[in-house]
Amino acid sequence: MTGPVVDIHCHNFNADDLPVRGFVQHVAMHDSTMSPALAGLLDVVIQGGAPGYAAEKSRLDALLGTSIFDDGMAGVVPTPRSVDPLEQLEVEVDAAVIELQQRNPELARRAALDLAHDDARTARLDEGLFDLGSALRRGVKWAKLFTKSRLDLAGVLTSSYPDVDLFCPILVDLGASLGDRAKTTIRQQVILQEQISRLSMLGSLPWQTSARIHPFVGFDPRHEVRARRAHDIETPLNVAMEAVERFGFVGVKVYPPMGFRPINNTAVGDMTAAEAAALDEVLDEFYQWCVAEHVPITAHCNDSQYASTAYQKAGLAGPGGWIEVLEKYDGLHLNLGHFGGANPAEKSDAWIWQIAAATARFEFLFADVGNHKIYDSKLSKPYLNRLHKMFEDEPTKAMQDRLMYGSDWFMLALHPEWEKFLPTYRDLYREKLGTSLTEGFMGGNALRFLGFGDRDNKNNRRLWRRYRKYAPARIPDWLPEPASD
Repeated sequence: MTGPVVDIHCHNFNADDLPVRGFVQHVAMHDSTMSPALAGLLDVVIQGGAPGYAAEKSRLDALLGTSIFDDGMAGVVPTPRSVDPLEQLEVEVDAAVIELQQRNPELARRAALDLAHDDARTARLDEGLFDLGSALRRGVKWAKLFTKSRLDLAGVLTSSYPDVDLFCPILVDLGASLGDRAKTTIRQQVILQEQISRLSMLGSLPWQTSARIHPFVGFDPRHEVRARRAHDIETPLNVAMEAVERFGFVGVKVYPPMGFRPINNTAVGDMTAAEAAALDEVLDEFYQWCVAEHVPITAHCNDSQYASTAYQKAGLAGPGGWIEVLEKYDGLHLNLGHFGGANPAEKSDAWIWQIAAATARFEFLFADVGNHKIYDSKLSKPYLNRLHKMFEDEPTKAMQDRLMYGSDWFMLALHPEWEKFLPTYRDLYREKLGTSLTEGFMGGNALRFLGFGDRDNKNNRRLWRRYRKYAPARIPDWLPEPASD
């Protein structure tokens, strides 16, 4: 690759940042992506607890050489390199596997069987005891990630995919529809992620990497409606706006399967007509701000991870509502995460085709491929054939310049050989679609989505000014100087 590589869709939240009980109860237990045994494995492994806000804040303060997160950083000396993040993770997983097999051997067996069964269906592994052991270890490793600090997660992420120049980890705000709340607030998560991002800008992350980390903030409009109803002094939209305007975040993530339609909401599930009307008012304010300030949005657009079966029946995660949004809010930069999902076969009106057709009408509509089972040849071959046809046909041809690489790490980590997700996707894409389109897929398209190739784009301007303030000698080549500066 000659251009920069961008992972536009990844995560480094831990268990404190998620409403774990609500997620397992309302999402995992009725979603085919996670069996009861895997949900139980998650619950058991994270019982030790993830590092809390205060402990991690102190650690990041020490690395930055300051106790105030927005102080100037002149004269900071890079910190010594620590233990290799991947080696440390393997040590922790070894201990966790032994403990699990001793404490709850039946859960270990059932979780391993569920994962090995999935492996067998994709013909990647032979059945047998060795495979069960490998499958269990992979499941434990995935669950163990929820217990790590955000800084250590960033270490595992950047070390697992050293070819990536820019990571855009995505925060999530999920609690409003799950009857649960995370231990850390969105504001606390923003503060911690800002510090990790700034360390990457300075080249001071405590492991060997040259990657930059620039996150997206999570925003739940239903949470906003309830905060306004309670007359909260600070609301989730306030936090999201400040994350972008002050803390260096480069976009916002929204999650419709948690119980809202992108526009024109109606009563569904536990949502009343009054809340639906209030929700549309919040979303209108949000979209107007995003358009005016050139703030990109990433939205979950796969038929999965619903907080309620009622939301799934209503198709809240689908692209239809987003097409209506783009019709009303001209110029909005939108990424439909997961590209409607990757399946061996698709109907002509499937979400993937709806999205591709809409790119001919909307200049800034994009999609990413996070969490696709690209390792499975029974899926990857027909999927890439589908992309080839899509990119050749005139009504959907524009999609070739809008599809972006995204891993969805670490939700990806349940897949066999998840460490090979990037090179596998890149090589298959290049083989089927050619070098030029692969360059765009791996980075160029994402930079346009973010606005970083446009010297008049406000998102470009905000990040460039941030580099000028904190790391003027390390402004990346993919971030041009704004026209107004």
